[in-house]
Amino acid sequence: MNTTLLVVLIAVDFILIGLVLIALRRKKETPATVGILRELDHEHRLIKQMREAVREDLAMKHSEMKALYEKVAMIATETDMELKSGAQSLQSEMEHVMADARQRLDDYLEQIDKRRTGLSGLVKKAAEERQMLQKALSRGEKLTKFFDSTVPYQDVLEELEDKKYVDARHMLARGILPAQVARELGLQEAEVQLIASMNS
Repeated sequence: MNTTLLVVLIAVDFILIGLVLIALRRKKETPATVGILRELDHEHRLIKQMREAVREDLAMKHSEMKALYEKVAMIATETDMELKSGAQSLQSEMEHVMADARQRLDDYLEQIDKRRTGLSGLVKKAAEERQMLQKALSRGEKLTKFFDSTVPYQDVLEELEDKKYVDARHMLARGILPAQVARELGLQEAEVQLIASMNS
């Protein structure tokens, strides 16, 4: 709007100058012409003042716009720096959280593995003790028969011998060496070898 006003003022200025020139050509020194010239001069001064005011206003607006642009540019730069700083901080925090979670998970898995190993050992030990108890119970039953006067002595001896051979077959099937089977059951190693060959 200020630019349009400036253009209008310049146009009016030219019109006034044109009128002055026309009046001078006629060279009429009438009091009316002098009055018109004075009015034109007065109008010319007013237009000049208005033009200066508009120019100053435009310069001030230009200065304000420049200051506003610089302020916006500064805010944009600060915002960009804050965003970059925030992104780096967030990434660093996320890496820290992930590393902490990984460490906790590794510790938890290690504890589970230790407990599982311990439980496996306990289960194996319990199975071995159960087997030993079964053997002890079985031998106890045999011994009670041995001392039972109603059971013939020869039957007890035969049953004990049969039980040894059955135990030998079971032990060999589990992969125990013939020498160890013979030692544990009180049999000859040749007998155990014979049982092993019959099983295979």
